[in-house]
Amino acid sequence: MSKIKKTINKIAPVDKQEQLIYCGPNIPGGILQKYTVYVNGTPRYLSDLLIKCPAIKSLIVPIEQFSQTEQAIKQKGTPQNMFYNQILEYFKKGGV
Repeated sequence: MSKIKKTINKIAPVDKQEQLIYCGPNIPGGILQKYTVYVNGTPRYLSDLLIKCPAIKSLIVPIEQFSQTEQAIKQKGTPQNMFYNQILEYFKKGGV
C-alpha cells in the first residue's frame, strides 16, 4: 500500500458541518443572494432582515433539501411558493 493510502486511512473522519442554502429571490442591495450557502447557521448581519421578513428564513434550508425546495417554489400553492412571493412583495413595497 502506498504512503498516501496509509495516511488517508489514518485520518479521522471529519464531522460534517450543517450547510444551509438560501433559495429565495435576490434581496436588493446585495445583502442576500439566491443560492448563497452558509455553514453552521445564518450570519448575524441577517438577523434584522429575518425578523422584518420571516419568509426569508423559511427559504434558508439544509442543502439536502435544496432540490425539493426549488421544485416546491415553482409549484403554485405550496408553502415555499407562498414564501417566495411574500419576499418579492415585501421588497416591492419598499421593505428594507
